[in-house]
Amino acid sequence: MVSFRLSPEEYERFHALCASQGARTLSDLARTGLYRLIDGEGQVDSLSFEVGDLRKQVYSIAEKIDRLSGSLSMRKTVGG
Repeated sequence: MVSFRLSPEEYERFHALCASQGARTLSDLARTGLYRLIDGEGQVDSLSFEVGDLRKQVYSIAEKIDRLSGSLSMRKTVGG
């Protein structure tokens, strides 16, 4: 058995990926990904990791912008 931690944002992203890839569970998605790496279908290199990290950062920034935008909208509504 293998386990790993996900942030709430990562969980939501992986959960959405499950649906788009037809995986029933996160475990199925992870298992499929690992098999692809083992079989050589996925090329793992430092650039891939860097791009993945940049995607996480952009996603995080986008979520923060959405929250700030929502907060500002609420203030305008409440403040008149």
